[in-house]
Amino acid sequence: MSRLEILKQYADQILAQASYPESGTPLLADRVDVSKKAPGREEDGHIVSNVAHQQIFMRFLCGLTALTGDPKYKKRAQEVMQYMMDHPMAGGLMRWGGHRYIDLVTLEDRGEKELVHELKNDYPYYELMFETDSDKAELYVKSFWNAHVYDFEVFEMGRHSQESPYGVEGIWERKFADPEPFSYRKGLSFRNTGNDLMYAAGRLYEAKGDQGAMLWSGRLHDMYMKCRHPQTKLGVYQFSQAMKRMETDDDKITLSFYGDRAKRQLGPEFGEIALEANVLLKSQELSIYAMNPQIIAGVYGHGSEKEKQMVAQTAENMKAYYTYGYDHGTKSWRPMLADGTDLTDYELPRYGYYGPKGRKLAQHPLEGDYLLGYTMMAQLTQDEELWQIVKVFAADLELGDLDGVQNLQTDCSDPGVLLAVLKLCDTDKEKYLPLAEKIGSNIETAALHDGYFRRENDDYCWLDAIEPLALLKLEATRMGLSDAVADPIYNRSSSISQWSVNRTIK
Repeated sequence: MSRLEILKQYADQILAQASYPESGTPLLADRVDVSKKAPGREEDGHIVSNVAHQQIFMRFLCGLTALTGDPKYKKRAQEVMQYMMDHPMAGGLMRWGGHRYIDLVTLEDRGEKELVHELKNDYPYYELMFETDSDKAELYVKSFWNAHVYDFEVFEMGRHSQESPYGVEGIWERKFADPEPFSYRKGLSFRNTGNDLMYAAGRLYEAKGDQGAMLWSGRLHDMYMKCRHPQTKLGVYQFSQAMKRMETDDDKITLSFYGDRAKRQLGPEFGEIALEANVLLKSQELSIYAMNPQIIAGVYGHGSEKEKQMVAQTAENMKAYYTYGYDHGTKSWRPMLADGTDLTDYELPRYGYYGPKGRKLAQHPLEGDYLLGYTMMAQLTQDEELWQIVKVFAADLELGDLDGVQNLQTDCSDPGVLLAVLKLCDTDKEKYLPLAEKIGSNIETAALHDGYFRRENDDYCWLDAIEPLALLKLEATRMGLSDAVADPIYNRSSSISQWSVNRTIK
């Protein structure tokens, strides 16, 4: 059976088994119970449908239609997205994300934290949303910004939605005071939410030429950039610091109401550099240096002066991160502070936000998300220094020499690596396609079991697995139709090998 037939068969069985016709909706469950060949249920009988966590599958369905000519796959994806846009939260927000989902049994919203709207490294398939219902897609993007930027003038924002006293009309005309770095704020300006806001605004700019979306996305980018360390150019994960509103002597209480968590836990030892914004551990580094470059290269490469600035600063960030952060001996990334302080094996002196007393801060390995981000930026900028970094990464990931003899016997099965090599195929298909094919075969062996993409001993098949989309992108490249399959913003948590046990709420 050809790879395309395998992927088609996979899509057919997922569409059949993740559906719950009793709901009267086109919505799909987040997971399939492999033994029952039916939607996976929670212990209480509920069926989770969190469409924010199905956006990779939506791209897969649309790409499958493009390659096979069968319209049913894209049709179902559009039906799902149309339903979500037709049944929103107040103000046009989707009923999805980090704290809420729809139960297919009751069609009621379930979740936690008052069912607030939250996106963190989700990156919806906006191209499909705009094609399906352009006006409602535009409303969603503006509502997303309206609910998560609490005060546009001082750019107070947060990962949890808040109801604002005004609607989205004239949203981009609001005042902006260009606040100072690390100003005290109630909201937390986490980069993972900032990434999703920038991605949404960029897609609105592409779809409708909305200059206001471009303006505010550029301002958000600038907020992070002006907080970088002046010498190293490293950072930052936030451009503000938490406003202290309550007092406690208990280090185990880590809510932001009690002030900046890094200052509390690390301040006595490291001084002024110890702000949450400046602490670069695994999740912070991935958001800044792996995912944000994919956004900048994928959405902000149209060549306007602002976009050129964003691209140049992002490239500068990435070079700095490689210089200070990459450990060539371990082929891993160091935990750091933004002044370049290496925190590898640093033992936390007290309890706090970053873990219990005595925890040692660990490095995290080089993986495909970094290779993809650096490859995309190297291609966009044609920067020889970035290309040399890409070559180092490729060699360390056992791909061989990208300018010479490649390792066509590699055991690599990282879908992020495959997506990066497919980007190289866009410039030289003959040179890089054999390597991509080998990685694709490895992914099939590692992730495809009994017709499902899942871990071999997992009872469930999850719709947000990125492996099917990566393999479909490989087929599209082989067929000379690379652009027919939408690119994701690759997040390693969508890789089967990275899955955690509980994925109801990410």
